[in-house]
Amino acid sequence: MNNPWKPATRTAPLALATILTGCISAAPDPALEETALLSDGRIESTITPEQAWSRPFTDRTGLWDGAAPLDLETALSVSLRNDPELRRQLARVAERQADLSQSSLPPNPVVGFGIGIATDGLSGAPAMVQLMQQLTWLWTRADRIDAADRRLRATILDAAATAVAHSTELRRSFADLQHAIEVVGLRESYVETTATTLELVATLVEAGELPRLETDRAVIDHRAAEAQLARDRREVRTRKLELLRHMGWPEHDTSFEVAGDLDAMHAGEIPTETEVVERAVINRLDVAAADQRVLAAEADARLQGWKRMPEVGAGLDWRRSFSDRNAVVPGLSISIPLLDDGSAAIARAVAGLEAARIEATVVREDAISQVRTARNRLLQARQQMALYEDGLVASARDVVRRSEGSFRAGIIDATELLLAQQRMIRLELDLAVERLRAALALVDLEDAVGGSFDLPLERPEVRMGVES
Repeated sequence: MNNPWKPATRTAPLALATILTGCISAAPDPALEETALLSDGRIESTITPEQAWSRPFTDRTGLWDGAAPLDLETALSVSLRNDPELRRQLARVAERQADLSQSSLPPNPVVGFGIGIATDGLSGAPAMVQLMQQLTWLWTRADRIDAADRRLRATILDAAATAVAHSTELRRSFADLQHAIEVVGLRESYVETTATTLELVATLVEAGELPRLETDRAVIDHRAAEAQLARDRREVRTRKLELLRHMGWPEHDTSFEVAGDLDAMHAGEIPTETEVVERAVINRLDVAAADQRVLAAEADARLQGWKRMPEVGAGLDWRRSFSDRNAVVPGLSISIPLLDDGSAAIARAVAGLEAARIEATVVREDAISQVRTARNRLLQARQQMALYEDGLVASARDVVRRSEGSFRAGIIDATELLLAQQRMIRLELDLAVERLRAALALVDLEDAVGGSFDLPLERPEVRMGVES
């Protein structure tokens, strides 16, 4: 294994540069702006993350009035501004910026005072003033700053990744709501169909062409359809409540309408497996954050390596003796690493570095597995959707149309017609499920490649902080 720390000649220039340029600011604004820039382009909202985060998350004005039909882009915009989970991640970015600022500060000097009192009755009183300053921070400061800077960069990437993941969850929730609305439409059509069938059966029973038992069967089927419709209408409200929570409006009324349907999520070619894997490895924010944590662990290992070196301090004493003689005494203190030679701290840092490297490998392998699985599920869902839409459902609709004609002509009875209708509605519901699966698979695939297929193929980088 390569030695994780470097000699003083490697870090001295950075230490000198940071001393000359002063301490690093604790103001989080540049880091938050960088987080917004990394999130932009990965979230399909009507406003940018920077615009959303420039106002308090309790501000609900200007984006949606709560009554107009809600589309996906508006829901994403509202979520960006009003969901407190994202602001918690931004607060962690601010914490890391403060840690970086703290790492650039030197230790405070220590001032000591002492006044002597004569116990033998003689005149005169000794006094002492001592000023001590630790100097070891001069050559460890660069590694401290580097470690804190890398952690800040990783946290910025993590915060941006959280924004993208939250966007994915909202898009999934929105698709679930659209599916629930589509199911209600199918249930309503089926209720109308069973009501029509009930009227036809009742007419034929009154004419003596069918036994009264057929009326009872038609009534049961109609009431069962009404019960299923009532259940699915309640499911729509449940989906709205889930969506409102993702938007940061959990207490809002659910009487709003939804604009758009799942058709928009079924267009476009599916990229090749090679392309999606390449995008996942290069474009994903969590992969880049894991790499930054490796660099932070390397800086920590270098920092612990300094424990093999003595800790040095400088001091200046002013002393006055009993005879009122004054003296200024410069001094130097050195802590020799004999009992604690730093071996344990270095071993822990090396182990931490190895763990960070393994974690980065795990994150990268998980990204590859996730993107390949998402693509396969999208292919599967679109294939099934085509089979249902162009084959099974189309055939079932033809059968129902012919059955209705045969029923009116007296060729078949009501039972056969109802069976054909029930078969058709089941297939249409299955088609709706496949449409939902295809929509969710597309959302998952876009999330797995980093948030969007439109991103340039380049590794995300935090373009701020301390350059080493």
